[in-house]
Amino acid sequence: MLLSIGGMVLAAAVLFNLFIGQATAQDQTVGLYIHDSAAYDGYTLYSPLRAEATYLIDMHGRQIHSWTTEFSPGNSVYLLENGHLLMPQRSPAVGGGGLIRELDWDGTLLWEYIYSDSTVKQHHDIEPMPNGNVLLLAWEFLTLEEAIANGRDSSIMDAGILQLWPTHVVEVEPIYPSGGNIVWEWHLWDHLIQDFDATKLNYGVVADHPELMDINFALNGDDDWIHANSVQYNPVLDQIIISCRRPSEIWIIDHSTTTEEAASHSGGNSGMGGDFLYRWGNPIGYDAGTELDQQLFLQHDAQWIPPGLPGEGNVLLFNNGGQGRLWSTVDEIETTVDGNGHYPQPAPGVAHGPSAASWFYIADPTGDFYASFISGAQRLPNGNTLICSGPQGRLFEVTTAGEIVWEYISPVGNAGPVAQGEAADGNNVFRCTRISADYAGLQGRDLTPGPPIELYPVSIAAASHAPLAPRSDDSVIVTAIIAADSGLMVAELYVDTGNGYESIALLDDGAHDDGLAGDSLFGAVLAPIAESTLVSYYIYCEDSIGGVTSNPANPPATTYSFMVLPGYECGDIDHAGDGMNISDLVWLVDFMFTGGPPPPVLEAADVNGSGAIDIADLVYVVDFMFNGGPPPVCE
Repeated sequence: MLLSIGGMVLAAAVLFNLFIGQATAQDQTVGLYIHDSAAYDGYTLYSPLRAEATYLIDMHGRQIHSWTTEFSPGNSVYLLENGHLLMPQRSPAVGGGGLIRELDWDGTLLWEYIYSDSTVKQHHDIEPMPNGNVLLLAWEFLTLEEAIANGRDSSIMDAGILQLWPTHVVEVEPIYPSGGNIVWEWHLWDHLIQDFDATKLNYGVVADHPELMDINFALNGDDDWIHANSVQYNPVLDQIIISCRRPSEIWIIDHSTTTEEAASHSGGNSGMGGDFLYRWGNPIGYDAGTELDQQLFLQHDAQWIPPGLPGEGNVLLFNNGGQGRLWSTVDEIETTVDGNGHYPQPAPGVAHGPSAASWFYIADPTGDFYASFISGAQRLPNGNTLICSGPQGRLFEVTTAGEIVWEYISPVGNAGPVAQGEAADGNNVFRCTRISADYAGLQGRDLTPGPPIELYPVSIAAASHAPLAPRSDDSVIVTAIIAADSGLMVAELYVDTGNGYESIALLDDGAHDDGLAGDSLFGAVLAPIAESTLVSYYIYCEDSIGGVTSNPANPPATTYSFMVLPGYECGDIDHAGDGMNISDLVWLVDFMFTGGPPPPVLEAADVNGSGAIDIADLVYVVDFMFNGGPPPVCE
């Protein structure tokens, strides 16, 4: 077989593999990159922010299950112990957020609750509770006049901002199939301090009250002053942790209070009502430090590490970076909680401890790991940490030493799953969760792996023809292995024998020297072609999603080629087309003994099939012609 490249003819043995690789290999852009034996085995749940779908994948990046939803997530998602999916969604009908839905394993809507109107709106996160209730993280609307009356300095607000949307948390008891009762609530607005205007509410010394939020501690003039982004409940402590991005702080509050106590400064197990039991990350916010003391930078996903896991009781979070720190870390924090769930309150001007994280993951170089928004982390039973670097859709697992042992890039972009080799623009993921194989919500479910979420374009491999050096009396069989995950629409062989390319269908029907029907080996049969013809060919395919490929790449500048050799009849040594006769004997004698020309087709003179032309062939011809010996047996 010869390979023609821009008119040059090269030996296919040298370049065949090169062109096969060019035709079939895709530069990896998405899907599974790393799967080391040190990774914690299980399934990973995630919901791409731009998609109306949630996926459960295995450690090999194969789709195990998916839920198609009416709306995109907004933003977290939970697989409950009964196998149901609980998630907030972004519905235009309720202002882009505030729709909470529970779906069963098959995607049937079981419950929905709307917490969104002109005065309140759920956002970012929810938290399923052991009693079946759900915590909602939400905004509430306050006018500019209300803000000023509570001590807000209007000069730090952006022009045109006429309101504030501070944080509050509500606990909802579901009413199936629609609705719910709010059974507990907490409002930041009840726990403020300010030292700006002595004539307004909440006036006091900020440094004396780390349990309260300075209404004028604002790193921007936006109405989304706090921008809380996660909420989690600790059933052992009966406490709630909230991640607040704009102040770069985490807050812990008491849930054992009544709603009335939560609006006050006393009551509950802590005796502090709804005041902050603990805050950490940026002590500037309560006049207890400087920029050098800031530990958190626009963080996300603050959570207690569950009992029984390495680091249990500590707080794990994704420290995004920004504000001059252009890298991210995942930090583990040992809070100052005692055995009774109490936190010692620091003296005025002194920050809550600790002074630094007890463990953190950071890349080397640091800039290789930077997610300026969204993102999260999860401690796993083997001590590893699963990380979601949200803007890149990058999910990866690290050991305590920082070694990456599993890595996956979400292939779901703005327009849905992309093909391998394409960039998944807009593949943001809010966070992800690794679920153990023995989790109650997976028991009795069909967990048979399917294909990866990413699409694999139609591919052509192992293109070849036989015989490799065809003669004019040979039919030529062209075969190739063709794969198309998205459905093959076109498989054609383009052949040029000197008069331009003509297309012939490549078939996988078992009738074109293509093996068994449906085995992905496709074939076509070319009728005998005149000798001395230079034949060029290539294969072209299309799939059902518009993917196209050819083998070799870049035809017709690059093609496979072969020269058709003359056909022959064994013993027709002079190639006269009249069989073996005295003229052939004369030609052979002249060639062997008097320096005459070689036979036009050397194989025709190897009448005894020995693979060589020698005196034995001359004896064989004489024996056949004059002594009734056996006919020629060229091979």
